[in-house]
Amino acid sequence: MLNFHKNDLIDATLVRYYQSFEHTLDTVDYVPEKYNQKICQYIFKNMKRTFRKIDREDRKYQRQLRKGGGDGVS
Repeated sequence: MLNFHKNDLIDATLVRYYQSFEHTLDTVDYVPEKYNQKICQYIFKNMKRTFRKIDREDRKYQRQLRKGGGDGVS
């Protein structure tokens, strides 16, 4: 079963993080490379954390649907 809500959440997350990357590209000329690498690592870490949250909520939602809980919204 396709979950379009999960895809919408993933799209919104990617848009937000791509905007963060866009801001780091503007600073490449005058911010040291070492600091930019730390920023990128931080962005990736938070993006992975957000995807884990989305997956966790999706599992709850799918479990709710299988139990016959209707739309899964509480």
